[in-house]
Amino acid sequence: MRTAFRLITAALVLLLGVLAVRTVRFSTRQITPPPAEPLELDSAAVIQRLAAAIRLPTVSEEDSSRRDPNQLIGLHRLLEAGFPHVSNALTREVVDRYSLFYTWPGTDRLAPAVLFISHLDVVPADSARWSRMPFAGDVADGFVWGRGTLDDKVGVLGVLEAVEALVRAGFRPRRTVYLGFGHDEELGGEGARAIAALLEARRVPLDAVVDEGGAVLSGIVPGVAAPVATVGVAEKGSVSLALTTHAPGGHSSMPPDETAIGRLSRAVDRLERDPFPATIGGAELALFRAVGPEMAWPLRILFANLWLFEPLVLRRLTASPPTAASVRTTLAPTLIQGGIKQNVLPASARAVVNLRILPGETVESVLKRVRKVIADSAVQVSIVGQGEDPSPVSPSDGPAFKALAGAIRQIYPSAVVAPFLVVGATDARHYTNLTPNVYRFAPLPLTPADLDRFHGVDERIAVPDYLRAVRWYAQAIRRLAGDGRR
Repeated sequence: MRTAFRLITAALVLLLGVLAVRTVRFSTRQITPPPAEPLELDSAAVIQRLAAAIRLPTVSEEDSSRRDPNQLIGLHRLLEAGFPHVSNALTREVVDRYSLFYTWPGTDRLAPAVLFISHLDVVPADSARWSRMPFAGDVADGFVWGRGTLDDKVGVLGVLEAVEALVRAGFRPRRTVYLGFGHDEELGGEGARAIAALLEARRVPLDAVVDEGGAVLSGIVPGVAAPVATVGVAEKGSVSLALTTHAPGGHSSMPPDETAIGRLSRAVDRLERDPFPATIGGAELALFRAVGPEMAWPLRILFANLWLFEPLVLRRLTASPPTAASVRTTLAPTLIQGGIKQNVLPASARAVVNLRILPGETVESVLKRVRKVIADSAVQVSIVGQGEDPSPVSPSDGPAFKALAGAIRQIYPSAVVAPFLVVGATDARHYTNLTPNVYRFAPLPLTPADLDRFHGVDERIAVPDYLRAVRWYAQAIRRLAGDGRR
């Protein structure tokens, strides 16, 4: 008995020692770059140009008959007039009718180029719920208000302001810099797809692509007091599946033991009761390796020793929908249809479930699993439209990522830079076949309350935050493209 007790005690001491050593060695991965170079800006003019762009309602409506292409053309003109140095130093092409593509030639024409992308369109806004009109472009209370201040005219105007200031200062990039602004990202990104096809046709070698996706988050990452600058290194795929079943129909006064709606309901219930397995890998593992060393000690021990505590961490993550979405393929019933009258048994019933696919899975693999879980040959499962596999995972330890991380730390010195998985879709996915280095980051400081403003009510950006965003774009260009004057 004593021998067994001693063995257990020795094993426990050894385990505690291993945990302690791994935790102590779990040190910061953050870099400390030199201070950012200065950038001369006319702050008042910078703010007014963003406000003017907001006043053009370049709304991507699902109903094509309600779209107004004149607003996009108006934005084209505003950008051309507002950035004269950009117009002189860069060539501009209109792609797919309304998307814009700029070329800033580098001094080293053989070096792979860098591409910054954003989008010109915005989602609709219900003005009745806003504190200020969503397309008035008001500058008030220290904010620029309106649809597009976060998603994503801030990216379009921000990078153009940076290029304008750099050209004015005499800066020339060593690598060629491209700017690509799609006109319909909110509808799937055909404009971005066309720009990507243009680059591919011209056989343009790309070193890196930078899009929206991440941000500088405060009070959002549990256990980390500092702001966390999340750089998207991958995004989930998506597919919608239709579940359809048929039955004889008839009068509701003589129902059979099983109806079309009943069978369909049981199929949906099986799917919700048997979610996809959760796992920590790829982008999420890289995230935890970056933020783990910055966590308070109890959590730091967990993330330094995922080999032991991964089930506990996953249990905590899957308890909340936002964090569960980052570690598993999600499934959500979004539509259900069946029946034509309250006393008529429907001859068919149909439901649609939308899946967001974790890297490592594919459209085909999730389709196969859904059919297996339903386990009912009378429920047909088919793909609605065209599904999209998850993007590849871009490296978070290469020169391009480090250049972006350095620019972030120069402009947001207190931020913890971390790779992460984007659970939505961005235009970046259209460029993943052109370079392995595709990153998603918008220089926006966000709190939990700000997250609700994306596609929501009272979208706005603080004036100092927008000016800092412009400085970040300039610094990112410097670090990614290099100084061709030297």
